[in-house]
This record gives sequence, structure tokens and C-alpha cells, in this order.
Amino acid sequence: MDSTVVRFVCVALLVAAVAPTGTAATPPAITLTVDGTTVDDGGATLVESDPTVDVQVDADRSIRVVSVRLDGTTVRRATPNATTFDESFDLDVASGEHTVTVVVKTDRVTTHEVTVTKDAERPYVQYTAPFETDTYAPPPESASVNRSRIVLAGNFTDVTGVSHLRIVRRTEFSVGSDTRTDREIYTASGLDGSFSQPLFLGVGRNNVTAQYYDELGHVRKHNFQIVVEDTAPPTLSNLSAIRTSPSTLRLRGRAIDNGQIQSVSIRPATGSSTTYLVEPGLGRPDPTRGHVSFEMNRTLYPGATAVVVEATDTAGNSVERTVTVRRTVAPDLRLDPTGTQYVNESTVVVRGRATDGEIASASVETVVDGDVVDITTVHDGGIVTDLAVEGRLDAPDGRDVTVRLRVIDSAGTEHVVSLDRRLTVDTPTATATPEPTATPAATSTPAPGPTATPVTPTPAPDPESSGLTIPLIGVTIPVPSVLGTSVSLPVPIVGPFDVPVVPVVGIVVLGLGAVARAR
Repeated sequence: MDSTVVRFVCVALLVAAVAPTGTAATPPAITLTVDGTTVDDGGATLVESDPTVDVQVDADRSIRVVSVRLDGTTVRRATPNATTFDESFDLDVASGEHTVTVVVKTDRVTTHEVTVTKDAERPYVQYTAPFETDTYAPPPESASVNRSRIVLAGNFTDVTGVSHLRIVRRTEFSVGSDTRTDREIYTASGLDGSFSQPLFLGVGRNNVTAQYYDELGHVRKHNFQIVVEDTAPPTLSNLSAIRTSPSTLRLRGRAIDNGQIQSVSIRPATGSSTTYLVEPGLGRPDPTRGHVSFEMNRTLYPGATAVVVEATDTAGNSVERTVTVRRTVAPDLRLDPTGTQYVNESTVVVRGRATDGEIASASVETVVDGDVVDITTVHDGGIVTDLAVEGRLDAPDGRDVTVRLRVIDSAGTEHVVSLDRRLTVDTPTATATPEPTATPAATSTPAPGPTATPVTPTPAPDPESSGLTIPLIGVTIPVPSVLGTSVSLPVPIVGPFDVPVVPVVGIVVLGLGAVARAR
């Protein structure tokens, strides 16, 4: 009996030993769908209302428990005791971010967790400028400011965040008897929980429509008015009036206003003739007219010693400033670097100008090493305000020269400007004309003959006398000077000797006569 039991146990152990080991369990597949969108484990989704949730589970063994939890609280529980599970239900959630967890138990526990954000509300705006509101309070129906250039700013409260905004500003203005509407649109994006949008308003009432869009497209819309009450006059600064000629004024200045400048005008202190420096605007909101600068030359008010500058804004406020007219005495001197140059190796052309002052006299000069080489006066005939300078001056023997323009103003003060010039290879220079060279006359070549016996050179006869020189014996027969012209005649054996021209001509004539008689 005992042996039978022992054999049974051994067989059982042997079967267990040789039996194949079981396969490891595969986790169940969990699929979670929120409002038709499948959300993977660890994923997130946005909803605008209470979502419909669908849970599907597939396993290779019996599913014992399926538990659905919202922020850790069980909202659904099932015991399928099957290898599949599929159930849909509505999930009540408040606005905000929530965690949905599906817990599945087979022979082990598997979880699937996602984030569901419900944004069913439009964004809230807490304004901080130019007025202040509470977090969830709307803006006031109307607010007043004292300037046209403002900033509309605030902070957002929204689940998903505000993505962009759009602000429309409308205001009316008058053109004569007509009323017109000006409309400006401002947009911004990439907002990070707050905004700060500059606006330019028209003087008076401005209707503002502000729209704020969150990531889900919810829009918060606010309508309100901002009234610009500009009671302060403009400010005038940096004013100057300079007399540059008997009839010309150089005018300069700046006008600033809380609203916008309508116009800037000028008139003589003792008269009523008004001229606009900044032409009147139409009244339309214009950011460039918040501050205007002017700088110009005008032919105005000969003899006036003071002028009145007046600035007016679009609200009708104005300010006046009396400005003393100053004279411009010191001129502006310029030497033309292109026109001032060498024209040859000893002459420099000077070109320049003196302007914007009271010029009494002027001169130009060339200087080398501090010494004046040449100087000329270009003006000395009364006070002028614009002088053209042009002249020619001697240049130094070297290649470097300093050209100076000297001007004395009506107050007796001298003003000097200099320019260095250098004679270069590109500077045109005079070329000397060479003296003509005489061409040597052709010399007759004596006919070849017997070689003459060398003789001692005979001293040249006195230039005051001439005669017939006989070779070999060196005797010269004097001939009167009027007959002193001679020629050299080659004579065989004896050699060439000089014969006076006149006797020779005489002999030739006698010979010709004898020949004639013989015939």
C-alpha cells in the first residue's frame, strides 16, 4: 500500500517536471474615448461641456473589475467576468483640469490615466489701465482721460488661456459742417496671461469694442466709452528766430500737446499778418500730431525785431510765445574740395562760398610753411549774406600748398577755413616748347683722287682778310674783303685749295667770252 502511494507521488512529480511552463500574462488593452476622441495613456484633451466617455477593455483572460475614477473618486464600476468590456457614459465635470483614471483587474491590475480640461467659460478680464476692475467684473460704461495717447491693459482669467485680442476704436470729428467717423483696429496675439495695448484716441468721445479669444474660441466682448477731456494748452519749446537776410527768418521750434496739435502760426509782435508754420489739421485722430517740430526759412517781416509763435490743439486750447529775432553775423564758410585745385604747376584755382551771415569782406590766399605766397580780395563792397568765391592764385615752387578763405563779418570778427592741395601727376601742367634745331647743310664729297701728301696745317687767315691760298707752298694772295668769299676746288695732284668766289666768277666769264669769239 505504501509503495503504491510512493509510486503515485513520484509520477505526479515527474509529470509536473516535464509539463511545459505556462505563458506570462498579457496586460489587457484599454481604450478611452472622450467625446469621440481617443486619448492615449498619459494624454490630454479639451472639452467645452460635460463629455461622453467610452471605455473598452480587451484581455486574454477574464476581466474581474473595471473602475473609472474622476480626480480619484470612483464614478463607474463593473465586474464583467469576461474577456471584453465596452461601456459609454456621460461624465459630469466642472470647468478646469481633471484626471480620469481607468483601473482594470484581471490576474493583475492595469491602469490608463488621461487629463481632461473643461473650458466652458469665456475668458475674464481684470483691467488695470486706464481704469481698474475686479477679476470677474465688467468694465465701466464710460471712463475719462486727459490725453489721446493711452494704454489699455489688464490680466486674463481663463482655463485654456487667451490666444489673441481685437480692439476697435471709433470716434467722430467735424470737417466744416460735416461729421465724419474715424475707425482704428488694433490686434495682438501671443499673450501670456495679460495684455498692454497702446491706443490713440480722438479728442472727445471714443467708442471701444474689445474682444478676447481663448484657445477654444470662446470670446469675451466688452463695449465701453473712453472720453478724452483735453483742457491743457500745448507746450512750445526750443523756439528761435534768426535773421539770415534783411527779409528772411530762420525759424525753429517744437509743439507738444496731450491731445494733438491743430496748427502752429507766426506773426510779427507789432502786427497781425499771420503765417502758418504747421498747417491746420482736419481734426481726424493723428498720432503724428501729438508733437510736431518745425525748422524752416521764411521770407517774413523785414525789420521785425520780435515775432509771436502760437500753437493751438484740436480741443481749442492755445498758447503764445514771443521770440526775439536775432541776427546771424557769423557766416558759414566752405571751400570746394573738387573745384579748388592746381591748374598748372604754378597756379591754383580757388572755389568756395560764404553763406548765412553778414559778410563785410573776404579774401583768399595760398600759404606754404606759414608764409603767404599769394593773396587776392574777393569781396570788399558792403554787407552781403551770400558770397560766391572764385579766383586764381600763384602756387609755390613745391607741390604742397594751403588755400585759405578769410571772411570778416559785420561785427569785425574774422572767420577762416583752409584746404590743403597737392600737385599730382593728374594735374595739368604747362609744357615748354622746344627751340627749333638747325639742320646741318649737306657737304659736297670730293671726288676720289691720288692721296695728297700730308701737310702742316696753315694758320687760319685773319677774318678781316681773304685771298687765294696755294697749297704746298703755303702762300696766300690777299684779296679785298668784298671779294673774300671763296670756294674749295679739288685739283689733281696739287689737292684742293680755296679760291675767292669773285675772281673765279670773273675767270669763268672771260672764258665764256673767248669761246664765243672763237665761234
